[in-house]
Amino acid sequence: MNQNEKLLIIAFPSAGLVGAFAISYLAAQLQMEDIGELEFTKISPSYVIKDGEIYGPIRIYQKDNLYAILSSIPLSSSSTYDLIIKSIEFAKNNNIKKIIIPRGLEVDENNKSDPISYGLIANKNSKSLLDEYHLPIIPGATILGADASVISALKNSEISGIILYTTCRMMFPDDDAIIKSIKTLADIIKVKVETDKFEERLEMISKKNEQLIKETRNYFENSSGASASIPPPGVA
Repeated sequence: MNQNEKLLIIAFPSAGLVGAFAISYLAAQLQMEDIGELEFTKISPSYVIKDGEIYGPIRIYQKDNLYAILSSIPLSSSSTYDLIIKSIEFAKNNNIKKIIIPRGLEVDENNKSDPISYGLIANKNSKSLLDEYHLPIIPGATILGADASVISALKNSEISGIILYTTCRMMFPDDDAIIKSIKTLADIIKVKVETDKFEERLEMISKKNEQLIKETRNYFENSSGASASIPPPGVA
């Protein structure tokens, strides 16, 4: 990442809570400043009250040329589309040229291999990012629900964007996949991030986000919120 180039990372709950927890951890480690909220609907599904102040569920963080938009709630397909469109508008208004969206890519529960981070090109202006970030392409996958909405919102955008998929199991959270996503993002933005004490920090994040974990699990189990996944061998 060019130090003079602005980058936006967008994260919200997905399989394994990969993106949401990775960005929560990065924001804390890099001491990113909470600079406000992103309003993408007229009626917010939730609010947090802290010390008498009202906080919306979609927060914006910044440190130097790095920006992050983080949702603390799972989103439907239509809400995801609206969020990405609003995030693109935010990027344009702040002269941000690149967008990365970290997500979980579900694999079979019996898959014991280490997590892998793949890059998915979001539009025609993004092809060079895979080489720039040294990311392999996804050999094959099924993209459904909120993940499909991300692609729909990004594919006609002029801003370069990739979806950073990290293989994970459908558990909440998948700490191995989150660590892999953190390290990949750190390499992309060229920062050093301490992960040795990740489990301790993850426990704190998990306690803080117990309701998020519960809501995300219910969302995937009881709704049409199917995630992106790698099909098993022999499935086209």
